[in-house]
Amino acid sequence: MKTTNSSRLTLLDKVNVCLQDFGDHVMHLVFDVEGKVDVNQMNRAVRLSFIEHPIMAQRLIYQRGQPRWIEWDGDTLDRAKFCHSLSSENKETDIDKFLVQVVDFSLQPMVLIQIIEGKTTTVCIKVSCVPIDGRGFLIYVERLLALYESLNEPSNCQPEVGDLTQRSTRALIRYFQPADAIKLAISSFRNQLQDSITANNWRIPSQKNGQLDKAYYCHTLPPSSLGDIIRLRQIHQLTFNDILLAAYYLSLYDIIKPKQSKPFCVLNTYDLRRYEDNHAPDRVANYSSFINTNVPIVDDDCLISAAKKVQQSIGQRKARYPGITEGPFIWPLLTLLPFQFGRFIVTRLLKHRGEKIPVFTNVGVIHTEKMRLNKQPIRNVKPFAPLEFPPKLAVTLATSGNSITLSVGYSRNHFSDAMIKQLFLRMETLITDTDRTVRSNAA
Repeated sequence: MKTTNSSRLTLLDKVNVCLQDFGDHVMHLVFDVEGKVDVNQMNRAVRLSFIEHPIMAQRLIYQRGQPRWIEWDGDTLDRAKFCHSLSSENKETDIDKFLVQVVDFSLQPMVLIQIIEGKTTTVCIKVSCVPIDGRGFLIYVERLLALYESLNEPSNCQPEVGDLTQRSTRALIRYFQPADAIKLAISSFRNQLQDSITANNWRIPSQKNGQLDKAYYCHTLPPSSLGDIIRLRQIHQLTFNDILLAAYYLSLYDIIKPKQSKPFCVLNTYDLRRYEDNHAPDRVANYSSFINTNVPIVDDDCLISAAKKVQQSIGQRKARYPGITEGPFIWPLLTLLPFQFGRFIVTRLLKHRGEKIPVFTNVGVIHTEKMRLNKQPIRNVKPFAPLEFPPKLAVTLATSGNSITLSVGYSRNHFSDAMIKQLFLRMETLITDTDRTVRSNAA
């Protein structure tokens, strides 16, 4: 295969290469549109998107044991079919097939789109998340759809050439003082000790069947849930994430029923763009790190008390610059050592500390008014984070308009469908009942 330019992976790219050992490491966005979608036009839009976001035109290869991004040959990209279409009488089945489809993105470009025609038109987008985080994925889709729409205009569409140098968290260095390095090292060491102690306190009920039977499930909370959460936030000075993450904690606790109260850990993502001025430019980047929140849960905890514990735990981590703080032990391993050796150590560390830690990814608000096809906002938006290999359970949260969705990838040979549904229904009930109680007390 003819190739041209190559570039090094960022630190978070390398971490995500290691995380491929724990899941399929692809992201999906599924949504409905008004009218038809032109496959050839969407294919052209994807090709143009690689100009604006050149990382999406790269593939991961190894040179002398080191991973590198290599640019696909232009002729290969010109001939590639990124988008496919089919007519379906059983749309949900075809969506599920696309979600579980295994794709080797070292052998083909990192974007794959399935358009499913039925009573409505559904678009399913699959992207490797080695080079891109959840926020960056939404930014990419927003720009991709804008390019598709621009092809309807008579003027010649030519996006600006993107810059690969802005993908690294090195852009954050200017926001730190030299004295911060000592604080970061101390807090990182303390965090590592705490996380290693609490990592195995969860015992999520799962079967030990080695064969994966991959499945995805999405649960949409009723529209009234958004109003419930807004009221709880205002009354108790909590964030949206505090409440939903607390509901996740309590629902897992109710399912697991631990024999004694302990600090329990949930791994949740943290967007490092917020450290930058002007809310950071909209760019496709691997720019999210992780926070291990350790929260002591007891039998009589209510949603509000759990949310306040979550708020305190996350606040402590945010104050210590997470993402850079969580990396001092990983940075030298993946930067100074031969990659395969560093990857071996990091993977073992992640497996030892985090194999059983549940994951909670909040991709934030999906601005559908900016995501338009045929001049109409997309509808019924469902994002799916990577399927984590059991016994880890990874839930994705997103908000679009007044719709709140919770989704998860799992294996039916390890987690029962009933347990997954119970988890989300329990979260919904906790929010509804808590708001009803608050309003009743206020009356």
